[in-house]
Amino acid sequence: MALRSGVIVVTAALMVATVPASASALASSDGKGKPTVGKRTLGDPLFPQIGNGGYDVDHYRIYLNYDPTDNVFKSAKTTIRATADRKLKRFSLDFQDLDVSSVKVDGRPARFKQVDATPVLSSNPVVTQPMKLVVTPRPSSRPKAGRNFTVKVKYSGTPKAITDADESVEGWIRACYPLAEPQTCDGSFVVNEPIGAQSWFPSNNYPSDKATFRTLIRVPKGKTALGIGENIGNKKHRDGTVTWRWLEDAPTATYLTTATVGDFKYVVGSMREKSTGRSLPVYNAVDSSATAEQADAVQASLDQAPGQLNFLSRLYGPYPFDSTGAVADRAAGVGYALEVQGKPHYAGNYRTGDPAINVGTQLHELAHQWFGNRVTLQTWADIWFNEGWANWSTWYWSAKKSDGKDPAALFDDLYASTPAEDWEIAPAILGGDPSNLFEFFPTYQRGAMTLQGYREIVGDAKFFGLSRKLGKRYAYSNINTAQFIRQAKKASGLKGAKRALLDDYFEQWLYGETKPTILPENFA
Repeated sequence: MALRSGVIVVTAALMVATVPASASALASSDGKGKPTVGKRTLGDPLFPQIGNGGYDVDHYRIYLNYDPTDNVFKSAKTTIRATADRKLKRFSLDFQDLDVSSVKVDGRPARFKQVDATPVLSSNPVVTQPMKLVVTPRPSSRPKAGRNFTVKVKYSGTPKAITDADESVEGWIRACYPLAEPQTCDGSFVVNEPIGAQSWFPSNNYPSDKATFRTLIRVPKGKTALGIGENIGNKKHRDGTVTWRWLEDAPTATYLTTATVGDFKYVVGSMREKSTGRSLPVYNAVDSSATAEQADAVQASLDQAPGQLNFLSRLYGPYPFDSTGAVADRAAGVGYALEVQGKPHYAGNYRTGDPAINVGTQLHELAHQWFGNRVTLQTWADIWFNEGWANWSTWYWSAKKSDGKDPAALFDDLYASTPAEDWEIAPAILGGDPSNLFEFFPTYQRGAMTLQGYREIVGDAKFFGLSRKLGKRYAYSNINTAQFIRQAKKASGLKGAKRALLDDYFEQWLYGETKPTILPENFA
């Protein structure tokens, strides 16, 4: 994710962030093999309200019959295919308060209730409290240990954006402009980091429970509806509506999905990935209300995307997905971009919604396809990993391709000029406060500085070697801070006192709440 615009965004031994268990591992048990209750949390250090125990999701099929004029799901159905860890007499899904009409488990009706998740996320009344859909199957259809089961949830109603602890918005955002009334609205701008997915479909809304996705969005003729993955053909209906159909067969975190709908100039092109020789579909959608000048500026950035993707592919290995593209929308009041899998989303100007793509931000979001999307953070306290790599990638690209300052010089400048109070939030802890998730210095700048310092310590060959090893070892899976440190130490080749010093380096840079004193020159 790019920095959210318009939002105010000490230990003696190496600290290791608490890592929640996998989804399937968290279920209460009486020790006698009797049916158990899946827990309603996966223990995230910043968002204990999200994630659900007792099962792992394999696949989502999401169907939305959406009226963009009234911003209403006339009907919707999400089918979840999952694997149970044990026999479950009750389990939960992350889902906000849309109107649920029925829930079926393996085809049989189940009892359900919608409740607030616990604990309270924020005392700020504008912040959205996460919710749960609690499902109690019939005894005969209780999920069994090691077995696949399906959950079908039918629902309808008006989806609402989620307001985060930092007062930014995410999830199902109605795409309107300008910020002040009167507004023009043409559909939805759907970006889900960190928890927005549950504003529009029920899920195990946690980054470590990745799944494949089929997204079907029925909209009036003339509207464009975008999901993740590849378009597998659209279906026209007699009433003039069209169902756009998308399939993503790579395991994907829920926060990287989308169902953006609106009036777009939608173009399907292709590009050649030089490292593999593959031809990739390119799905680009630019808001059709853009002026000629705005459209030309957006297109100028989009024209650079294939070159940027190939630049990153040379550094980090082949592009991890089967298509690419972008969405440049009018969505006033958002003010940020997000690395939606395969289709980064750009909201435009915060106040006016004027479509725009900054070419450096575009590089940032494309870098996330490797770091964030293919290799995904384990917990939300590990977000420095996603943003540190993406921010560093922008530094490096800017220095090589855009006359930007060398990353080593940026490291030195930031180290010298950053006020003492900015060092008080540790990147891998974030003060335990979800409102710090997108704080610019600890998450983006200090994360990138940590990587640049490591690069100076070990040299380019080992640094880029590490980037590729991480991509292979944790491909389509998750990584936490402790695992990153372990792999970085191994890749460094350092021994003895210098290896111990590298331990201290990561402790200070990722867990310390004061300005680090260990710098690359200490390893000379």
